[in-house]
Amino acid sequence: MVKLLYGVDILDFTHIHAGPLCTYQLAQMGANVIKVEPPDGGDQMRQMGRGRINGMSSGFIGQNANKKSIVIDLKQEPGRKITRKLIAKSDVVVSNLRPGTAQKLGIGFSDCERENADIVYCAISGFGQDGPDSDRAAMDHIMQGESGMFMATGTEEQPVRVGFAAADACTAIIASSAILAALLKRDRTGKSSYIDVSMLECCMALMGLNYYGFLSAGQINPRPGANPLASLGSAGTWQTSDGILMVNANNYRLFERMAKAVGLAALVDDPRFEDIGSLASNGAELRAIFQRVFETNTSDHWDTTLRNAGVPCGQAKTLDQTIENQQLKFREALASIDGVPGFDEPVRFLGAGFQVNGEACKPSNPPPLLGQHTDEILSELGFTTEEIYRLKSTKTVS
Repeated sequence: MVKLLYGVDILDFTHIHAGPLCTYQLAQMGANVIKVEPPDGGDQMRQMGRGRINGMSSGFIGQNANKKSIVIDLKQEPGRKITRKLIAKSDVVVSNLRPGTAQKLGIGFSDCERENADIVYCAISGFGQDGPDSDRAAMDHIMQGESGMFMATGTEEQPVRVGFAAADACTAIIASSAILAALLKRDRTGKSSYIDVSMLECCMALMGLNYYGFLSAGQINPRPGANPLASLGSAGTWQTSDGILMVNANNYRLFERMAKAVGLAALVDDPRFEDIGSLASNGAELRAIFQRVFETNTSDHWDTTLRNAGVPCGQAKTLDQTIENQQLKFREALASIDGVPGFDEPVRFLGAGFQVNGEACKPSNPPPLLGQHTDEILSELGFTTEEIYRLKSTKTVS
């Protein structure tokens, strides 16, 4: 297991997706993540979606490996006392509660800083912790709309939602990056940091190319549909005899290679396609010419043909096809973990997306059952068996 963050203790008050995915990235890097869950079901993601097994949905299973779970009732003073002990020994606190809620529960930044003067505190929300929209609800679908992501995606006739939780995911990655930077600052200066992460602003950062053109030139690009952002007839998506081929020959040199590779060398001397400008102005016509060729053979055939000619290309794959990619297997990018509650066979998990010294960064321990580590964590805080029993009898913990 990659141990970039070995010895870093993270207290996780997050739920649903953006927050848990953020702490999951850090857990894969070796951080000790303690997930503090409320009574009456814990993290809402445990119950969301289909296929719940042992109180864990697939969404919960997929982003909570390598974490420990403790159930604490933060509305009871004994529960807050336990939490203060946890804060005092933590390096990082992460929350994605509605703005103002953490403060009411005694786990806001000022509360944590009183217990731990050099704490790194990350608060994730839809619009930021203050301002006129700070109290608005923020789900992924809503944030895709508010950020401009929805209107930038789809065809000219119909905008569509990105087909995965892009707003949550980009927020998680940006938040984890900010936490790592704050840990470096703490190690240099010994000072705390309060990180206020806005999903709206993270989505805009993810959409950078769209906003760069608008901010510098007032330009709003049309929705590209199935084709790349390059508006050339040699950059597009084509139906083959058995699937979908993606090609991005986004300059004239690549167009020449593409035409020659597929047996259309005459196009290079065609006055309709004599320069980069005409590849755009006559793009629809050029795409139609390529379509007639690509539909005569398989995606594998054309993928190999174009790659051998040095033309950027690939295939549109379903999840089951991608997961069997030979490159992923070579890099051992996915983790296979035994002992996931409710599963007789090992379960595969996505990794963090990178290697360290040739080792893939990925989880090694299964996701926790609700409150699975309550006794262990309380014992490490110095609570006796009798004290833990009394806390459980009052439902302060479970």
